[in-house]
Amino acid sequence: MGRLDHITLEELYDLKDQIDEGKPRERVLAAIGRKQGDQLETLADRHGVVEKTIRNWLDRFEEEPIEQAPYDAPRPGGPAKIEGEDRERLFEQLQQPPTELGYDQQAWSAKLLLHHAKAEYGVEYHETYAYDLLERGRAVLADSPASTS
Repeated sequence: MGRLDHITLEELYDLKDQIDEGKPRERVLAAIGRKQGDQLETLADRHGVVEKTIRNWLDRFEEEPIEQAPYDAPRPGGPAKIEGEDRERLFEQLQQPPTELGYDQQAWSAKLLLHHAKAEYGVEYHETYAYDLLERGRAVLADSPASTS
């Protein structure tokens, strides 16, 4: 249990009270459980992960300041290139058939979205990200079973 020797239960409970939900809260709850003597296997079952994940979570509390330990480090990659109102507008456009915006296609494809993003917003995306945008915008994909709706 040496990973958490320098942290008190009170500190962990205070941290838990500052975190509403999600993985960061799970990590703090696992640390609390371990501090109270729970075995790694028990914690893994409780949180629906493998023991190695629990060990990784607990290592964070040893390696990082307690306030940062529950949170993931920022990931590489820039922020969304189309943001705010423009992003909302793009997602609204993806709800419409492309013909409503003057395109010949009946349904959105990744290539059409890439063309539209460049023409309308002046940004270029990788084709893989275009599929993510289509999914987030819940657009009807060309050549997909849902495109018949």
